[in-house]
Amino acid sequence: MADIRMRFLGHPWERTTVAADAGGHEELFIALFLRAMETVPELRALPGDLEACAVRWDGEEVSVYHPDVEQAIFRAQVEPERSAQGGAPVRTRPPELWRKERDRSFYPAPAVLAEIPGLWATVLEPHEHRVVALRYFSTWGQWYVVEVDDASGQAYGWSCLGGDLSQGRWGPIDLPALESCRPDGDLSQLVVRDRDFTPDVAANVLPEGRPHDSCGDADCPVCPPDFMTEYVARLRAVIAEHGFAVQPVLADEGSAAYCYTIGLHKSLGHEFVMAGLDVRVMQGVLHSVVERLAGSSGPVAGEVLDGLLANGFQLLMRPVESLEPFAMLRAVYGQEIAVPYWQAVWPDRDGVFPTDASCSLSPGTQPLL
Repeated sequence: MADIRMRFLGHPWERTTVAADAGGHEELFIALFLRAMETVPELRALPGDLEACAVRWDGEEVSVYHPDVEQAIFRAQVEPERSAQGGAPVRTRPPELWRKERDRSFYPAPAVLAEIPGLWATVLEPHEHRVVALRYFSTWGQWYVVEVDDASGQAYGWSCLGGDLSQGRWGPIDLPALESCRPDGDLSQLVVRDRDFTPDVAANVLPEGRPHDSCGDADCPVCPPDFMTEYVARLRAVIAEHGFAVQPVLADEGSAAYCYTIGLHKSLGHEFVMAGLDVRVMQGVLHSVVERLAGSSGPVAGEVLDGLLANGFQLLMRPVESLEPFAMLRAVYGQEIAVPYWQAVWPDRDGVFPTDASCSLSPGTQPLL
């Protein structure tokens, strides 16, 4: 456990205890700052993004500065011994207003509250791994609590107003405000604690169909399966076994289908793409192109390949100008990847390529990438 004191822009010093290794203070401080940027109104209102902030770390204290603010917007330091001086004012949780109407208490028993981590205590845990201790619900929303300050009733967790789960978010939960809320004087809209709720990790109890924040580990036994993470893992496995993969992109109303290789640059120094035909045909042709050019110094602009298309048609090799169409390449190798792509271009019935103005193919049939 680490005793930390923090100060946000316009706030007095605030103290908390966080479950953390004694040696990882810099990582802990940055995690606290990122949480503060989500939950502290004064920080959320700052213009610009996180890249505009400057972080200073002297081995004992972290200070974060914003170009539009003269003073530090966030400070944090380890506090070996808590002091009775200078702490944030203690807010007292107000009494329940609608206990009789609910026919149950809004807050759990004191012993249960005492077992819930305090505010900021789980800041280093991935969202999906945090244990949800309490669930509240109403006709107009639902709230899942992972941290709470028993004295004030302020909490942190996942909440969603209305039925659109895509709008759910992690953030502060003001339990006293929820307890006292009675929209339009309608008692049926009171917020109620779910007395049948069993605490568990967020991945297991938050509503299905919501966006989730995976920890990034494809083999994580806790986080819900993430399609993109799983798909990228499968692509990497194919590349490891065969040296490359061929990624199809199906046609839609605004663009033609295309297929492109991923991983060849590791062995050949470049990748290939083909557009405008049936994806199964293009996948086969691209494999043939790879076999034809394997061991060579690579294609040359304007080079024509024979024998790879039916009926004696040729393929024209041309360099691709942008990596924008190759999203899965960036997913596998990172956003900063920069490798050359060569497009294998097929001709019209007369053998004329779309690089020639006399080509009879209609615009968009085979886009030149």
